[in-house]
Amino acid sequence: MNVQAIDSTIQVDLVNSDPNKNYFREDFYNGLTKAYLQKAVAIKLSQAQKILNATHKGHSLLILDAARPRSVSRLMYEKMKGTKYEKFVANPDKGSMHNYGVAVDITIVDDTGKELDMGFSPFRKSTLALYWLYAKKRAGVKLTNQQKKNRQLLADTMISAGFIPLSFEWWHFNGVPKTEARNWYNIIE
Repeated sequence: MNVQAIDSTIQVDLVNSDPNKNYFREDFYNGLTKAYLQKAVAIKLSQAQKILNATHKGHSLLILDAARPRSVSRLMYEKMKGTKYEKFVANPDKGSMHNYGVAVDITIVDDTGKELDMGFSPFRKSTLALYWLYAKKRAGVKLTNQQKKNRQLLADTMISAGFIPLSFEWWHFNGVPKTEARNWYNIIE
């Protein structure tokens, strides 16, 4: 279901539709501008938007990626396989939560549309920029207090609406546990 059909206030900027905004420098979605999720997950996301707006008027969730066909995951996985970034794309043979339409990659924008600074992000970065960010992270460069607060705001918002975070990707949230996704939904090929 188109998320904005449930809640038009949630913003969408699919990084995998714009070669200038993703690590791969490719348009995997043929210019798609709408984010799709299973209906129950889209409803949860609308609840998260309401929670965020109750405490931070004018702020909005910004979807960076949502449902992803397994065929796209295969292309991404092949490009990442054997690199230090491989863990950011699930093995398509098993199917990722994105492939079931129950996962969302998301951030927050303020009332001017500017993304809150969350620190390291694989989005909107060139290969060189990602390399330096990864090197800084390995060198022990810490998040600023503001980056920590921003990440906590996102996590608190999403968890309050029933989402499940991933420990190593601050931007990724599952709308249902893996076992439920696999029992209730089919993979989007």
